[in-house]
Amino acid sequence: MSELPLNIEIDHSLNGLKTWAEKLSDHEPLFILTDSNTRKCCLPVLKGLSVAFEKAVIIEIPAGEKSKTIHFLLEILEKLSTHQASRKSSLVNLGGGMICDIGGFAASIYKRGIPCVHVPTSLLAQLDAAIGGKNGVDFMEYKNLIGTINFPEKVFVSEKFLETLPDQEKRNGVAEALKHGLIHDRNYWDIIKNDPLKNTTSLIHTSIQIKVFFVTRDLFEQNIRKKLNAGHTVGHAIESWKLETETPISHGEAVAAGLIMESYLSNQLGHLASEELKEIEQVIFPLFGKVDLNGYNIDDLISRMKQDKKNSTRRISFSLIRKIGEASFDDHCEDELISKAFKYYVS
Repeated sequence: MSELPLNIEIDHSLNGLKTWAEKLSDHEPLFILTDSNTRKCCLPVLKGLSVAFEKAVIIEIPAGEKSKTIHFLLEILEKLSTHQASRKSSLVNLGGGMICDIGGFAASIYKRGIPCVHVPTSLLAQLDAAIGGKNGVDFMEYKNLIGTINFPEKVFVSEKFLETLPDQEKRNGVAEALKHGLIHDRNYWDIIKNDPLKNTTSLIHTSIQIKVFFVTRDLFEQNIRKKLNAGHTVGHAIESWKLETETPISHGEAVAAGLIMESYLSNQLGHLASEELKEIEQVIFPLFGKVDLNGYNIDDLISRMKQDKKNSTRRISFSLIRKIGEASFDDHCEDELISKAFKYYVS
């Protein structure tokens, strides 16, 4: 495939990554950020590509969303400084969405910015998290409250890293792929809704193209890029709450629940037809099941939504599906209706 916009390269062999590494200066240290899983499973792949990766300084943080914090951000920055990273040093983020988010953030603020490269190793990261330049960490119980929009030098996507992933982990990415169909492409939704993991190659290519469509038209999320947040206003609130309860759920599960509840909101506002709401439920529930919301506090969840970055005038903003294949942004819902959506989902 020819090079995509935003310097994205899809190549199972990772020849592009090898070529990139071989052009690096021997005089500047190279850094690779991994987590405890990707260091074991994915780092050997990079080391087999180039001597540059064998000589790189490895920065490792624990796997999981709990590592996407200021504490571990400071650890990354400290390692960069200790090993004398210059503004010409590069940071390779080898991992899933968490690594791409925190690594991209570290690179964007260290010495006012150093080059970084994303090598996403999960389906979720390959078709969503690594694309679009969003970086950040969670703060004060809120998802991605601190961060930047800063684009990596390159993104190298390879299905090689998906070979050892269980289907449950791949389904994290499926939630975002389904969202892409819901907000932009009815035909894509129809193709993937029954067996989304049948052809991951097509899934990756199409979802990246859809995300690039929005990002290139609205780099800093002032208007239509907000549509990509469908399912995320509710989903992020649930995800951050579950992280606190010591029963964390995956980002994909949270977004799947968010898509159903926000589709209900759209239906109640007179936009999404009831038969399409039912279709969305019939696709998502068999794939993801129902998130256990036992003991949820609606006031707490609404409070979390009020910290969402898309909000303005102190009102919660949603990106709602108007019909399958089309979405809007900057839709507002009252607290009472949001509460009703949670009750609908639980029942």
